[in-house]
Amino acid sequence: MKRSLRGYALACIASTLPLLFAESALAAGCNLSISNLNFGAYVGTQTSTNSPARFTCTNVIPALLPERVDYEIRLSTGAGTYAQRLMNKASFPADTLFYNLYFNFLPGVLNTNVWGDGSGSTVTWIGRMNLTNGQPSRTETATLVGAVPAGLFPSAGAYQDTVVATVLIL
Repeated sequence: MKRSLRGYALACIASTLPLLFAESALAAGCNLSISNLNFGAYVGTQTSTNSPARFTCTNVIPALLPERVDYEIRLSTGAGTYAQRLMNKASFPADTLFYNLYFNFLPGVLNTNVWGDGSGSTVTWIGRMNLTNGQPSRTETATLVGAVPAGLFPSAGAYQDTVVATVLIL
């Protein structure tokens, strides 16, 4: 029996983050974009999906070029914990489904390399961009990978969770 799982693990994660900092005379506008994940139908076997993540910064004060933007991108736990995130069924009867999110690749052992806030054994996306006169705008990319482990048998329906991304300019 197929169970339809439309796991939207990342509702509301894409946002425009205007950043204007006086530190080291840095002036850049930045945007993080990650689409929702859709796990599709789940039949009790491990299911995974992915979405490209794009972080773009553009210098907004040309007189201040060249500039360096050091950043860190963290993900919240959503419902659940970093050890096991949790999607909730959107309709009656209530039910839950475990899943997790990973940075750039699906690990051989689930719940390792979990994209989180850097606490415990979670990882974050850390990077650096150099904005110059010849390249005043830069985009860095990564991959958000989501996986539902095998052996779960939730009731049929749509499941969802909301995970929040936090961008720190270092």
